Amino acid sequence: MPKFKKSGITSVLDLGCGAGRHSIYLAKKGFDVVGVDSSLSALKLANKWVIAENLKNAVFTQATMTDIPFRDRQFDSVISVSVIHHALKRDIVKTMNEIHRILKENGFFLANLASAFDPRYATGEKVETRTYRSLESYEDKRFEELHHFFTEREIHRLLSCFRRVEVVRMKDKPHYWKVTAIK
Repeated sequence: MPKFKKSGITSVLDLGCGAGRHSIYLAKKGFDVVGVDSSLSALKLANKWVIAENLKNAVFTQATMTDIPFRDRQFDSVISVSVIHHALKRDIVKTMNEIHRILKENGFFLANLASAFDPRYATGEKVETRTYRSLESYEDKRFEELHHFFTEREIHRLLSCFRRVEVVRMKDKPHYWKVTAIK
C-alpha cells in the first residue's frame, strides 16, 4: 500500500478477482477498483460483498484474462494473485500482452506466479513444457487444474516489454514468485 500511495496510484484492475477479497481490501483503502473474473458465481459473491460494505469504488465484470475489455492505458495498476499460472503458455503470453496494453505509462503490475520450486512441479499430466494438469483440493472441493511453473528467467522474458521487473521468491510461500513490473 505505501508504494501504491507514494506512486499516485488510484485505479487498480484485480485480474482474476474471484469473490473479491483483494478488490474489497483495496477499495476500503480508497482505490478505485475493477475486479475481473471468468466465474459468474464468484462475481455474484463479490457484488454481494461490495453492497454489504457499501463501497462505491469497486465494480466487477466477467471477462477472461486473455481478452480484458478495457481501453488501452486505462489503469494505474494491475494485480493478479494466484491466477495467471493456471493457463497454457500461449494464454499466459496473451495475458501479459493484455496487462501491458491496459496499464498506463509507469503503471505497476503485481502478481504471484507458481515457481518451478513448487513441490507440485512435474506432478500430474504433462500438458506442455512446465505445465501440468493435476488434482487440487480447495476447501471441500477436489478438481483438476492447470499449473504452469515459471522459472525466473522465463518471467523476465515474458515481461521484457516492461522497463523494470523484479522477481523474488516469496518468503512466506517460497514455491511462488513475487513479481513487480513497471511499464
